[in-house]
Formats: sequence, structure tokens, C-alpha cells
Amino acid sequence: MNVPPTNADQDIDPASVFDAIDFKELVSVIVAVSGGSDSLALLYLLISYRAAQATFPKIIAVTVNHGLRPESADEAHFVAGLCKTAGIEHRILNWDGPKPDTGLSAKARDVRYKLLCRAARDADTDMILAGHTLDDQIETFVMRLARASEGGSERGLAGMASATLLDREVWLVRPLLDVSRETLRNYLRSRGIAWRDDPSNDNPKYERVRIRKALRLVDSREMVCEIVEKASKRRALNDKVAGFLSDCVTIHHGIRAEVSRADLVLQEQGVRQLVVATLMATMGGQSYLPPVENCERALEHICSQRLSGRITMNRCVIQLCKNKAVIYREMRSMPEIAIEPDGIAIWDGRYRIGNRTNRLIRISATGMLGLKFLGDTHPANFHRPSALSGLAVFLDGDIVGAPAFGNHANLAEGISVTRHLALFDHILSGYDETLAQAVAKAFQLEGYKRSPVNQINKN
Repeated sequence: MNVPPTNADQDIDPASVFDAIDFKELVSVIVAVSGGSDSLALLYLLISYRAAQATFPKIIAVTVNHGLRPESADEAHFVAGLCKTAGIEHRILNWDGPKPDTGLSAKARDVRYKLLCRAARDADTDMILAGHTLDDQIETFVMRLARASEGGSERGLAGMASATLLDREVWLVRPLLDVSRETLRNYLRSRGIAWRDDPSNDNPKYERVRIRKALRLVDSREMVCEIVEKASKRRALNDKVAGFLSDCVTIHHGIRAEVSRADLVLQEQGVRQLVVATLMATMGGQSYLPPVENCERALEHICSQRLSGRITMNRCVIQLCKNKAVIYREMRSMPEIAIEPDGIAIWDGRYRIGNRTNRLIRISATGMLGLKFLGDTHPANFHRPSALSGLAVFLDGDIVGAPAFGNHANLAEGISVTRHLALFDHILSGYDETLAQAVAKAFQLEGYKRSPVNQINKN
């Protein structure tokens, strides 16, 4: 992210917004357009950018109608009219069904991204453009700063990344993170383009709205510089941890991590913390990193002079051996699920299972019963404690798959089991791409899609 000029009345060069994005090989690109100033400016800037290119993918504008306000349907049709005039294809996607009584904003965001990803699949593309602005970035920083001051991680102070990978499939790209909302509104005003304001953006019951109002009295330039610094430090730390994972960590059968204690001790504190945090999250099937205090306790255990001993933390066992620490899922709170024919499910945050048979399958931990059923033939480096909490697939009461046993148990035709990394597979910040690629490689998994944003030019 570049520190923006202070003159909000300047015009915007579309090339400065989009040149860092690789549109090559795309047949289409989805633009999320709500009808507000930010997303409409994004759409018209993209149309202008396309006019200067020899070739460009098809632009498809998508409006998600959450159905939470009486005006939302009218706003969606307002966008449809603008797109028709501009010669842009437009689709309205509705959030149907009941709405939750609590956590509505988070649920609405999840549904919005789910619908946008569906639109991307239908359009045969893996790119969605979203209109998050510099104002949104600063507000995000302030909200996360408050959480960090209460003991939370400082990684979030890097703000939103210019690109985020959703479900290992679609990149959500934010080209306007360097541009203020007022600059975008002046761009629209100069072209006679109206927009619709969402009244909830002025509702003080929302934390972001309260912060937005407070920031009107603050010079935010220092915050922007701090965001840039935090983003740079986050990527640099990720690079160091990625190198350590490649050299000093071994993953066995996707269920057990072994870390060189001597090599870990030699690392700087930030690297040590992120190494154990990443391993606890991936072994424990968590979609977020453990609290800092838990990482410090784990490090105290691993880096001690003790030759043996174990602690449990964040759904993991951390077992000391002479030269290494072994981290694996503890045998507690293990779920049992059933998957209908043609169903797909995530089990324990660690495995993605597909059932293409015509029968119900059941998934649970292997446990002692499973070990007994599978017999005495085990793969190399078999580790009984971690195998107990490994996945077992049951069909008609019999185990037909147990990844911890390698080829010992063969899956029935139509059943697929893939190691799932909850930390990255649903939402992968572009800041963490290098780290995620290293983790995927350690688990012998397919790598993540490369970001379409040139970070050197963009940040």
C-alpha cells in the first residue's frame, strides 16, 4: 500500500488502480457492486481501464441483496439500471431464508462471499473485485488495535490484504485500498454518477460506524504509515517461518508434527511464536492462531531443559522427546458425523470428506476400537497416540479408510478424504501466502493459487 496524496479532489488514473493486477488468462471478472459510492467507483474505473486495453476479460457486476432492509431490492435494481446503460452484464443474488438473531453482520458477510464465489464459478473465473477503500482500511486498523491492546495478536494490524483467497478457489481483490472514499465520490460527482447510501452506515450501534465518526476528527496519515509497516513486518516474519518449516519441521501422515527443539531455540521470539502457533492450529484443526499467552506457554515447555513431558493446549498434545517436540491432536471432544450420498463435509477442522457413493458414511476418530480393527500392520513411523485421534471412515459399520495407516486401509470407490487446513483453506490473507504454501508443502498437499496482485507494485 502506498501512502495516498492528501488532495481528495484529484482525479484517479485507472492504471494506478489496476496495473498491479494480473487479468491475463481470465475470461471474465466479477465486480461486487452494492450501489454505494465505493463499489460504483470501482466499476466505472474498471470500465475506463478496460477501454485502454487491447484485450480484457468480460466484466460482470454482481449485487447481493441480503434482504435486511426494505430499500435493498430497489438498490439492486438501481445498480442493474446503471449497468444496462453502461453495457455491463449484471446479476442480482438474493440471500433467501431465515436470518440469525445474533451475529447478523458476520453471517451476512459470509453469505455475501459465498454467493459471490458461486457467481465466480458460474462465470468461469477466479477473481472478484471488491470496493474496500483506504477509509475501510484505517477503520479496520483501529478496531484491531483495540483488540491487540487487550492482549490479542498484532498480526491483524497489517489491515486488509490487497487480495484474499476464498475456499482455495477464488481471489477477492481489493484495488482501492490506497484511495479515500472522498476521492472516489469526487470521481463519481465529476461524471454525474449518483450513488445510494446505506443508512446502516450511520447507525452508531455498529462498532465500525462509531470509529468512522471518531476518525473524522483525526489526522490518519500516521496510521496509514503504521499499516504499511505492519504489513511489511508480517510478510517478512511469514517468510522466516516458512523457511523454518521447510528445514526443521516434519509432518507425518498429516496428523503429527515433529519440531527440532535445538533449531527452534535459535530463532528469534517472533519466529518461535508463529511456528508453534501455526502447528497448533493446523494439528488442532483451528481456523485461527492460538492466543499469544498460549504460544508463550508452549514455547516455555518446548524450549526447556526437560528431556520428556507433555502438556495439552488448543486441542493439541505437545510431547517432548530428547531432540524434538511432537505436536498432535488430543483425544478429546472428537466429533462424529454422518455424510449423506453426494455430500461433502469438514471433519474436526482437519479433513474434507466427499461421499459419492449411494450409501451413508460415518466419520469419527479412529480410537482404540479402530486400532484393534485395523490390526498390527502399520506404516513406517507409526505413532499410536496421534493415530487414536486420526480420522476413520465407516461404511456399514466397518472402517474403510484411515489416513494415518497409509495404504493399509483402502477407501471405497466414491469416497474422498483430503487433509484440510482450517487456518488457510477457507480464508487465506494475501499477506500469508508464503506461509500457507510452506504449510501445504509440509503436509504434501496441493499448493494454493498464486495471488493475482503484484505485491511489489501494490504495496
